[in-house]
Amino acid sequence: MDPNHFLMLVLLRFELFDIFNGNSSSKDQFCSILKQWNRLTEEMLYLIIIIVGERYVPGISHVTKEDVTMREVIHLLCIQPMAHSSLVKSLPENVRIVFLLCCVLCFIVSFLCCVCCVLFCCVFFVVFCCVFFVLCLLCHFCVVFIVLCCVVFVVLFCVVFCCVFFVMCIALHLVGQALLEEKTQLESSSTEEVTFDFSLKAQSKISPFVFSEMVAAPFEVVKCLREKSGPVASFSVDHSMLEESVQDKEKAERKRKAEAAKAHRQKIMAQMSAMQKNFIESNKMLYDNVPESSSQSDTAASVDSCRMDVDESRVAVGPQQGVCSTDWEAQICILCQEEQEVQAQAPAMVLTACVQRSTVLTQNRGKTLSPKGSYPLFMPPDLAVGTHTGSCGHVMHATCWQKYFEAVQNTTRNRLHADLIIDLENGEYMCPLCKSLCNTVIPLIPVEPNSNTEGLSRNASMTLRCLKSVVSAQSVQDKEKAERKRKAEAAKFSRSITEMLGVCATTVHRVGLQTAPNDLCPYMPVMSWNTCAYTIQAIENMLQEEGKPLFGSLQNRQLSGLKALVQFSAAQRLKSSQAVVQKHFADMLAVLVPVPNVENTPSILEVDFFHLLVGLVLSIPALYQEEAVDLQPSAVSTAYNHLYLLHLLTMTHMLQVLLASHDCAVIGGLGEGDEAQAAAELFSIVSQHTDRLRAGVTGFCVEGVKRGVLPFLRCAALFFNCLTGVPPPEELSGTAESPESQLHLLCSYLSLPSNLFQLFQDHRDVVTTLIKRWCENAAISKALKGEMQIIRYPHKKNRLIDLPEDYSVLLNQASHFKCPNSSDDERKHPTLCLLCGVMLCAQSPCCQEQLNGEDVGACTAHAAICGAGVGMFLRVRECEIILMASKTRGSPYPAPYLDDYGETDPQLGRGNPLHLCPERYRKLFHMWQQHCVLEEIARSLELLNVMFPFEWQML
Repeated sequence: MDPNHFLMLVLLRFELFDIFNGNSSSKDQFCSILKQWNRLTEEMLYLIIIIVGERYVPGISHVTKEDVTMREVIHLLCIQPMAHSSLVKSLPENVRIVFLLCCVLCFIVSFLCCVCCVLFCCVFFVVFCCVFFVLCLLCHFCVVFIVLCCVVFVVLFCVVFCCVFFVMCIALHLVGQALLEEKTQLESSSTEEVTFDFSLKAQSKISPFVFSEMVAAPFEVVKCLREKSGPVASFSVDHSMLEESVQDKEKAERKRKAEAAKAHRQKIMAQMSAMQKNFIESNKMLYDNVPESSSQSDTAASVDSCRMDVDESRVAVGPQQGVCSTDWEAQICILCQEEQEVQAQAPAMVLTACVQRSTVLTQNRGKTLSPKGSYPLFMPPDLAVGTHTGSCGHVMHATCWQKYFEAVQNTTRNRLHADLIIDLENGEYMCPLCKSLCNTVIPLIPVEPNSNTEGLSRNASMTLRCLKSVVSAQSVQDKEKAERKRKAEAAKFSRSITEMLGVCATTVHRVGLQTAPNDLCPYMPVMSWNTCAYTIQAIENMLQEEGKPLFGSLQNRQLSGLKALVQFSAAQRLKSSQAVVQKHFADMLAVLVPVPNVENTPSILEVDFFHLLVGLVLSIPALYQEEAVDLQPSAVSTAYNHLYLLHLLTMTHMLQVLLASHDCAVIGGLGEGDEAQAAAELFSIVSQHTDRLRAGVTGFCVEGVKRGVLPFLRCAALFFNCLTGVPPPEELSGTAESPESQLHLLCSYLSLPSNLFQLFQDHRDVVTTLIKRWCENAAISKALKGEMQIIRYPHKKNRLIDLPEDYSVLLNQASHFKCPNSSDDERKHPTLCLLCGVMLCAQSPCCQEQLNGEDVGACTAHAAICGAGVGMFLRVRECEIILMASKTRGSPYPAPYLDDYGETDPQLGRGNPLHLCPERYRKLFHMWQQHCVLEEIARSLELLNVMFPFEWQML
């Protein structure tokens, strides 16, 4: 058959003959069915590839059935390692013969049970060819290459005409096949004997821009073979040119890095020069009184020594606070690739973030919180439900993000079932770079630098040296006024930063309280403080669970997100009403300093003190504001405010731990030493003011109180590190034998005495009065009598339930499961909650409940209470994990049970014995602990093409 005639028949079969013949009707009609033509063109070209390249069939080529099976297995395993069952399913039906497959597998693969997959022997990689290897067999059918030569020109016309990327890939594939065949014939025969002249026709009829770099090399080889010039020389020239280009790129890269380093050095020198000028101006009177001969040398030496002492100070709280070591570096927008420094008056740079409710830290699973009580101003100590904010760490301009979000809204509404992946009404979107699920952005706010002039008086020895040559005659009041004026000017943010502060605060308020957006709600700043505190507690819990050090082990994205979140929470007082923030501060302080006329104030046993610490520290600057003037506290005032608040809260939390430890009896007495004496005196005072309700306990365990207060100190260290930017001691970045061994380092970093009980001795008169007021609260009497639940410290670590090693145990439990709301014998779907261990009746109308006025299934209703909307369920009879994020979103996930081949058995189709895989179950636990369930569901739904969505609310 004539090749051109064959191609015309193929075009007629796919109804593309008129298109390639140029007989399309009109432009409008052409545009309307362009997608249909592109799809038909792809299918036609794929068929031609099979015809000219995939003739590896017994009877047509010199191959056997074993060769066919071996070739299919090789091509599958060259792509990726595969499990035995996946390999069997991926083979075509005509080669899926068990006997042949077993023989082939024994010859070319090795099964590794430890990694649960089939690995490919490296020696067989030479058989794999991206252009289907079997071109050497096509010499048996020369007419096919004539067809190929004709096809390529038709394809190239199609590519230029339709501009479709996938069609371009197919065209280049066919071009590569044609060039390889022509090269093979030219190498085996003389030029006169070769009739396949694709390259000559391509040179005369096709523009060079059509060919890409993929086929440029073989095109040159064929050209050299026809010109008898030798391809080796051509390749050597190309190789030398390639080496020269690589060297030029390396030189350019080295030059760019050198220029960047030079610019960085110049920037540092400019900053140091500015600091010196500022120092000289603030101490002008001193320089006037110093003789000219010695002023320069003495002052320079003093400044250098003082700066060295300040830099070496690793204290984050109090008058001895060190300087901020690092601020935000210049950030690059992931959308426009432009670099910008983070400044208060510059356009806003934002971090992608996801805000979600969480029960990872709960000590009372199933408890719900309502704004009608003391929440959200006071977080209960059981941390029943918190608001977690996570970030993938990718930075964008605020304007770029707004444009991207608008584009996502416009394109997503036209996609099928797109509402199942992201919720546009709640502001959800996928990160442009990593495709993580996000629903807000956090603006990047620069850290407020400490004043060097005030930092010179941070310890006694430094003060003595600096007073001789540095301390000016200016009064402290004048310096504080100047500092307040400077900070008041620096606190004003640009309009875009202010807008992004509102966007993030609105999302946190809406998600955390599950309410409609309301910018006038007085709890807007409170929810920002709460999500900051809860996120820090979740990170500290994760680090302690994994045995990692408190500092230095966080990923850059986690550290950037946490730092941005703390600075965002600190800036909320500037955006909120002054009177509202001041009222919140007074209400929170009433817990520490009880006032008789203030009602509904919770006792010290009903409050989480780290949430209280964050709220008090971030709201106390509002006390310095006046109605007409936006004043800010000086650096000295801020340092002492932080120090006294931390001391007071630490003492109150120690008392909370003490009152909650009913069974903390003395083991071998209190011992001797200052710490034991101070602890005994504290216990004596507490016993007096509790009417000796604990007369049965003659003492308490000092180490138990230390262990109880340690998580609070670790969280406080993370918080002040992100707030002030002072680096921690290097010892806190290393792995310790136990967290308790680093207690003295934490105390040093937080400006606390290593003997925490010494705080009660230093402030004995004031603390005795406060203890009396705290213990007079009726809630404490009820708690000590056992009439109210008390949360013990340290909090227990939440984990997923313990699953049996043998899956048959779960099957036996499911067989005995009876629905509590039904008595019939119909088949049920027993589903196990991995968070609390409750067995539920899923997908059954007998167990449906009402949730916000809608009928939902048992699992959906249970997830709303047990996991704040997030659920992990094991469907026992299907051997499948179900992840749930809301009433309308969920996704299946492989169960952590594997057979002897290291494979899962969904739906229990194979019936092999299954055993628990600890690594997979640990991975599932980390997904839940790190708040990645929503992200996993979104990724799964993005990859899954759902035609008929599952009704997750009925599960």
